Amino acid sequence: MIKYQCKLLLASLLFVFSSVGHADVSDESVNKLLVLSGLTKQVGQFPDLVKAGMEQAKQPGSPISDAEYTFMMSSINESFVPEKITGEIGQALKSSMTQTEANQLLAWYESDAGRAITQAEESSSTAEAYQQIAQSAESLLKKTDLVQAAKRIDLLLNATETTLQAQEQSGLAVYSALMTAIQPNTPVDVAPFKAQLAAQQSQMQGEIQTMVIVSFVYAYQNVDKTNLQKYEAFLSDATTAKFHKIVLTSMIKAFESGAGDWGRTLGQHFKNKQN
Repeated sequence: MIKYQCKLLLASLLFVFSSVGHADVSDESVNKLLVLSGLTKQVGQFPDLVKAGMEQAKQPGSPISDAEYTFMMSSINESFVPEKITGEIGQALKSSMTQTEANQLLAWYESDAGRAITQAEESSSTAEAYQQIAQSAESLLKKTDLVQAAKRIDLLLNATETTLQAQEQSGLAVYSALMTAIQPNTPVDVAPFKAQLAAQQSQMQGEIQTMVIVSFVYAYQNVDKTNLQKYEAFLSDATTAKFHKIVLTSMIKAFESGAGDWGRTLGQHFKNKQN
């Protein structure tokens, strides 16, 4: 479950950049940022991320019936609504960024270098690309200069830490959902699951970081070196860091909200079945 979730998260996190301020940014600018930065596409993958966790978690002999499992899967789309999540991110951007800052970000995304980077990231996030990344990981890690650039970009995007955090949130949501289905009248105790995550955190972080680096190397291997340098400069800028922080904070908050909605939906459903 963990490795599959990581792949979906990486497809998303390759696109994300991203704290506070006065806002006068237009709806048009915010909507363009959401699309051009890849956020709209990224958030659209949230339901699939949770479903992937459910598929991996449902083992043969599970106490959950096929009918219950089907309901749980279908209710994911009702709780994790991409349009709602992007709307919340957009509101956070509007309340925290200025039009000048938005224009600066849009100038990058609409530039030749920005388009080249975005295209490279999108091309590396397909199912076919994942297979190629897995098959060529060893050779990709031998591209020394790109590996170093990938490590710097990982730090600038905080990609490894963010992937780990998002993975934990997804895992908690799936665990809570499964326990709710099994024991609908018992409050879910997530302490055992959190303890398991904590015990595995060091190993998971190392595996995720390697996957992040390999994915970045694959994505940028055909990108012009000058454009990659421009990208690092863009990510190092204070406005980009601000944008990145707003987006990541909003996404995690929205994901937690969706998980809460899902848990309440399942709890009510399974309690009603027992009555």
